[in-house]
Amino acid sequence: MPARVGIASFASLLLACSGCGPRPPANPADIIYFGGAILTMAGDEPRYVEALAVDDGRIAFAGSRAEASKLAGPQTRQVNLAGKAMLPGFFDGHGHIADYTKSWGKPDLSPPPVGDTRSIADIQAKLGKYLAETRAPVDTLVVINGYDDSLLAEQRHPNRHDLDAVSGKVPVLIVHASGHLAVANSAALAMARIDRRTRDLPGGVIRREPGSREPDGVLEEQALMPFLALFPRIAPEQQVETLGEVQRWYASHGITTAQDGLSTPDTVAMLRSAANQGKLVIDVVSFPMWKLLGRAEDLGGRLAQVEIYRPGSQLSNAGRAYESDVPAPTSTEAAAAARDKLKVGVYENHLKIGGVKIAVDGSPQGKTAFLTQPYATPPPGMKAGYRAYTSVPQPELDAWLEASYRYDLPVIVHTNGDAAIDQLIEAVRKARAKYGPKDLRPVAIHAQLARHDQLDAMKELGIVPSFFTAHTFFWGDWHVQSFGEARAFGISPVRQASAIGLKFSNHNDSPIVPPDMMFLAHTAVNRASRSGKIIGPDERVSPYVAFKAMTDWAAWQYFEEASKGTLEKGKLADFVILERDPLRVEATAIKDVKIVETIKEGRSIWRREGG
Repeated sequence: MPARVGIASFASLLLACSGCGPRPPANPADIIYFGGAILTMAGDEPRYVEALAVDDGRIAFAGSRAEASKLAGPQTRQVNLAGKAMLPGFFDGHGHIADYTKSWGKPDLSPPPVGDTRSIADIQAKLGKYLAETRAPVDTLVVINGYDDSLLAEQRHPNRHDLDAVSGKVPVLIVHASGHLAVANSAALAMARIDRRTRDLPGGVIRREPGSREPDGVLEEQALMPFLALFPRIAPEQQVETLGEVQRWYASHGITTAQDGLSTPDTVAMLRSAANQGKLVIDVVSFPMWKLLGRAEDLGGRLAQVEIYRPGSQLSNAGRAYESDVPAPTSTEAAAAARDKLKVGVYENHLKIGGVKIAVDGSPQGKTAFLTQPYATPPPGMKAGYRAYTSVPQPELDAWLEASYRYDLPVIVHTNGDAAIDQLIEAVRKARAKYGPKDLRPVAIHAQLARHDQLDAMKELGIVPSFFTAHTFFWGDWHVQSFGEARAFGISPVRQASAIGLKFSNHNDSPIVPPDMMFLAHTAVNRASRSGKIIGPDERVSPYVAFKAMTDWAAWQYFEEASKGTLEKGKLADFVILERDPLRVEATAIKDVKIVETIKEGRSIWRREGG
């Protein structure tokens, strides 16, 4: 009898405790990552977590593996990183992704290590082969990119006679590596109606043959504007298809957010078409070109066709508001009108119109960056004391910044030389004095020759510098000749910006140089030129700061710090997986750390073969 009572009691206990074991989570994670160096990039010092959980494209948890395991359900995929490193997806701080859709598959005139062009004869050979293979018609402009006079054996720009030797009938334009100069053959000059009687446009120069007004074929800055209408039109569907290949290439470098930093109306239309077709796999932020929008003073009227959301508001990639930033239209007519408007400041299907791009000066490698002090070595035909020039007079820039602050319209402003940076600082001061210190984060694109006092002013005024430290390798030796060692060593002053607490991003300005983010971080840390010379040893930064400029701080530049840039709960699951932790290798080996996989909102968009 006692035994029977014991059995009955035990059975009752089992029934009573049928729910006492571990319960599955109410909302199990889709994926849990563990077993590697998961670097959050949050905070001033490196912080690692043991595990990271993803649910519905967002980070559900980042912390201990024990806590992460509580989010595991029967369908949760467990990913052992096996010692690899995970970081937030990289931001392209500034670039021109859509430009690749026009040059993809064409010859590359770049010098090593990007290409193999070493002389004008190489340019002629590549150009001749391309014209023969494509049977280029005589009524269509042929545009080829990438030549760099600083690395040609002849140490000069090609001229129209060099290009005429390849083709006297087919109009040809070859674009400088900086994107700020180009060389046209005689047929192209005739097509653009540029001859000895043509005056220089404001902010541009038509270089002339010695002792003559005959164009020598080399064109600077705004002198290129007549060619914009002559560029061959590419079918939008072909561009969208090519953009798919370009996005995969960007993803292979760990980029999950890219920029198109000088968009034309055609480019915006193409990007919107790609977005509407669901063919953007990474986020793209477009900044239309200011010159194609007319005068700043007339902006108010044109904004009837534009909807500007407060900086930082977001649309999800399904078109839903992340929070409540976008009110629902109250009628069918209002809904239709809202669909037709160009939205600025929010994502729709991975595309965001970020604001407006303004280009105030040229390039340091092309010697058209606007300086306060003369170039140590001026370009051919220019006298001592040459400082280059602005492309945007101060009153015009003032008007655009005033419009920016009046309408809450973000702007990014190309300013390479310190005189151009002075222009931006002055314009922002005037706009803030009139409309108050709004958090609009105007971006000083490149800010190559920024002085330390200008960095102080940027911090005071809320200007965000986006540096281009890849110059230290690609053109560092050239800059020493152009500016003298003291100024050359100060280009992209990332260490000083970091020291004063000024947030900044870093970029490759692709296609000026390839979108290789690991090499970009390497240049910020090492600053070694082609010859091995350290271009500004005092401006080198730690690897952690180098990656902050490509993740956390870059997200802040884009008003996206609430959704991207660090591995924290609630943010998008945008990741890059590296074969090794870049903070735990020799500084000179950062460039050699391979990207294994790139993940956008929890979905793998690129994976290295065998990785």
